[in-house]
Amino acid sequence: MTKTPEAPSIRQPEASSAPFLRRLILSDYRNFERFECEFPETGVAIIGPNGSGKTNLLEAIYYLEVFRSFRGAPDRELVRFGQTVFRLEGVVEGATSVAAAYDRSQRIKKVEVDGLEVDRVSAGIGSVGVAAFRLDDAEIVRGGPTERRRFLDVALSVGVPGYLAALQRYRSLLSQRNEALRRGWAGEEIDAWTGGLIEAGAFLTERRATWVSEGAERYADFYARISGGDGAKLRYVASIASGDPSDAPEGGGSWLDRFRRALESTRERERRRGMTVVGPHRDEIRFEAEAAEGARDLRSYGSSGQQRTAALALRLLEADRLRERLGREPVYLLDDVFAELDEGRSERLLRLFESERCGQVILTAPKAGDVGLRGGGLASWHLRNGRLIA
Repeated sequence: MTKTPEAPSIRQPEASSAPFLRRLILSDYRNFERFECEFPETGVAIIGPNGSGKTNLLEAIYYLEVFRSFRGAPDRELVRFGQTVFRLEGVVEGATSVAAAYDRSQRIKKVEVDGLEVDRVSAGIGSVGVAAFRLDDAEIVRGGPTERRRFLDVALSVGVPGYLAALQRYRSLLSQRNEALRRGWAGEEIDAWTGGLIEAGAFLTERRATWVSEGAERYADFYARISGGDGAKLRYVASIASGDPSDAPEGGGSWLDRFRRALESTRERERRRGMTVVGPHRDEIRFEAEAAEGARDLRSYGSSGQQRTAALALRLLEADRLRERLGREPVYLLDDVFAELDEGRSERLLRLFESERCGQVILTAPKAGDVGLRGGGLASWHLRNGRLIA
């Protein structure tokens, strides 16, 4: 990536004393039979052609943060072909160590933090402190609402105490309630699942809506800085809100009340469809860009560049929230994120990273000339077929 004379802010940040990912060990993960490395404090650029394992390596690091693939792949597909167990281990200098293993034959996952096995996998989530940026992140904007809900659920499971437990409870109760609706059970039998569903669902909706509303201004700023000045909005659309202005969060009662009213008003629809038709499982994030004719929905009407800009702004917001929770810089994983940006957006994103984010960066690129971060001074590792080469 070339640097322009107009980018004086591109500089090598001072070394950070914050914890950073020092060591990574992979065994029988994806195309890695055995892989062990020690990362420099500032980070590294991993260079290699498609299929060499670059993304798999970043996926393994991210797995140690949330214990799931950032590509949505089930654990059984992460085990190297012909093997039954994978194991990952990461050591964060000055902070903690995290290990995870999955046995495909027994469908068992185990997680260790600082050498001790945790009772629940969820207890280890967020131990490393990873902010991931991926080329595929544009799917959050242009894909279906499931992608956007998944983004929020992962971000809040890492950053909000109690969120993951409430999400698991909500999903369990929703499944049971939907089964009762499919079977055509009587109202009092449906109601056995409704109280808990409302309680868990209201908690999820409130936390999601708060996360979006509190971050909307910062998101708009990131979007403007990457796009070159364009305006943008981020909104949370809750299915349990009536749309009436009097039903706004500050004037329409609690989320508990709104969820209860919404379920009462949709009883007939539920009966006909055999499913719960409102709740956080039906909510949505809206990405909008300002245009002469008004706000434009980027999912339906945004260009590829606008959609990628929106996804980057969202990930930067997520990274900021993570940095605030950790009290330090996270580890930044950048998976070929500059590949499909135009030159202007690439340069502005580069400046934004260089001037404001001094944490460790582990990035991937198909060739060395695509690496411009840290003034082009990152160490380069070349990867082929799951192995580092000279």
